[in-house]
Amino acid sequence: MRVLLLQDQIYLPSLGGGNKSTRLLLESLAERGHFCAAVSPALTTRAGPTTRAELLTELEARGITPEEPERDLFVYEHRGVGVDASISTDEPTRRAHAERRIAQLDPDWVLVTDDKNRNLLRWAAASGRRTAMIVQTTIHLPFGPRATQSDPEQARLMTEADRVIVISRYLQHYLREHGGIEAERISLPVYGSGPFPDLGRHDRGSVTLINPCVEKGLPIFLELAATHPDVEFAAVPTWGADAEVLDTLAAAPNVEILEPSDDIEAILTRTRVLLAPSLWPEAFGYVVVEAMLRGIPVLASDIGGLPEAKLGVPYLLPVAAASHEGGHCVSPPQDIGAWTAALEELLGSRRAYERCAAASRSAAERFHAGIDVGTLEQLLS
Repeated sequence: MRVLLLQDQIYLPSLGGGNKSTRLLLESLAERGHFCAAVSPALTTRAGPTTRAELLTELEARGITPEEPERDLFVYEHRGVGVDASISTDEPTRRAHAERRIAQLDPDWVLVTDDKNRNLLRWAAASGRRTAMIVQTTIHLPFGPRATQSDPEQARLMTEADRVIVISRYLQHYLREHGGIEAERISLPVYGSGPFPDLGRHDRGSVTLINPCVEKGLPIFLELAATHPDVEFAAVPTWGADAEVLDTLAAAPNVEILEPSDDIEAILTRTRVLLAPSLWPEAFGYVVVEAMLRGIPVLASDIGGLPEAKLGVPYLLPVAAASHEGGHCVSPPQDIGAWTAALEELLGSRRAYERCAAASRSAAERFHAGIDVGTLEQLLS
């Protein structure tokens, strides 16, 4: 089978759940003997290379020497997957390249992920190839109450795609109810093969938030840090952390800002409790399972797909959902009483901590054992 991925996030480094999952999906398919390639942007505005020189440094650190057949294009191979990373942000230029690569590679399937700029699905549909859309976020959907911008044309293209794949029952229900789309739910091979080290330690490490921003629950994180001055907190800025967020974090005396990494273990090794206090419905919450696999307790919001990611293990906590107004995420006042009580229970009782750590690790291992890329392989075949 020949598979080509079109995505509007950078391929490397993969610092977000969405692009990490698609990278590992292609690598898993390549390991099983399928031809896999990706067309993506080369640069980003945050949490990754923003210049050609930074991209070269990033690739060289991974032992990758890219070809540069065109001024605006980096071509390289990584773990069996061919990657075309475009420097250009010009939509006609990117479209022409995507169309050219589809014609050259003649894929059996064109995979499109999320498509926040509403271009990729249109390009894939115009190619006449079989198209599968992988939906991993709610916010970029073109319909329903959680969409920041409705788009009837994008909605039509989704209904006409040969396959629509989602990563949670929450998203499956959302697409059915608001888009009339019956999607296939598949757990993607995001987590690696294991075995996973047992990293949970009651007496050391930080209370950590990855991707600090309003959507991910920054107001709850900051209030917990302010009310627990003797506890170490850590924030890992990725796509959501703008200059204002970074300044706010830097001003908090007990918050350490950690460098993002697509090796999640580098962060979780330093983590005592993971916070996932999202105020906007997560599609699933990959990082929740990643922490639980390593025996790290997680406090997560009872919203969107996060209850599924928690796998029935405490602690699932209430939040007041945020809204999007004028392109900005706005949080209502949050009652963090339940969050404070849960955090203090974990930090104050070794028994409570170790009980949650063991339950988390056991549930996550069972979940991980059921993930099989062959499910997607069979669906596409």
